[in-house]
Amino acid sequence: MAGAAAGQEKAGNKDKAIAFSRPEQVLEILREVNRRKTQVLIKYSSDGKLVRGVVEDLLVSEGSLVVSGISPAGDQLLAQHKLVRIEFILLSKKIIFVTKIKQRVSGKILLSVPDKLVALERRANARFRVPIPCAAFLEFNDRRIELERFDAPFMPRFLRDDASKAPRVRIDDVSLGGVACFTRYGAIADLFRADEDELQASLYLPSTAPLSVRVSVRWTKKTTAAVLTNGYDEFQRIVATRLKVLPSSDDMQMRENFFRIGFQFTEVTSELDAALRSFIKLVQTAESV
Repeated sequence: MAGAAAGQEKAGNKDKAIAFSRPEQVLEILREVNRRKTQVLIKYSSDGKLVRGVVEDLLVSEGSLVVSGISPAGDQLLAQHKLVRIEFILLSKKIIFVTKIKQRVSGKILLSVPDKLVALERRANARFRVPIPCAAFLEFNDRRIELERFDAPFMPRFLRDDASKAPRVRIDDVSLGGVACFTRYGAIADLFRADEDELQASLYLPSTAPLSVRVSVRWTKKTTAAVLTNGYDEFQRIVATRLKVLPSSDDMQMRENFFRIGFQFTEVTSELDAALRSFIKLVQTAESV
């Protein structure tokens, strides 16, 4: 397995491979992976077979990474292996590391935090995460949602406003070629399918007049992750209260769906290019100290 990883690193040199070996670098990347509840691929042998999982938690004090969502078949395939290679996509990079399985339970493994990560560049346009203070949106005026289908507390606030009935999705990361959007609401994610015709949308960037853009759906992704009892946010508390199960209940572990949709701009005008470059500069400095 170590030989395979070394070979991957060597081959990756042609693809602008970057190694992260400082502990603070490794932890920063893993914290972002944990925040996004990223889907990972677990390679356990040299035959190319992979098991899927989702990052559930990062236990820094224990030096462990928790991966859950493993199927019963995946549990069986991993049962005889202690050393695995983990692969995942983060923004414009494919990241790989080799590590040991410290502990197993049904559908879940506990991994040692690695000493080194190797990142391979995947695309020409780098993608940049959009922090909440720099919130930006795509709004689709030609996609209507029947509001009566929804129970109000389970709807995003903009859908409860009669003045705005168009689906609007928050931009999670941005590049000069497109955006990836994030939503918790499956009814919104279901409106979009990869490789469908171009869509007309309005791009809302901070301190900028809305821009009319045309986009196509390149990919969609659904992630299901467990929410730990002591980690509920306000939305999850509303859900738990309505279900008459208090968040502090020891026997409750809520599972939540997250949806991401990748949109590509079908035409980048000079006005759009300038707005995107300005916005990327803003998000790059937004979280600096």
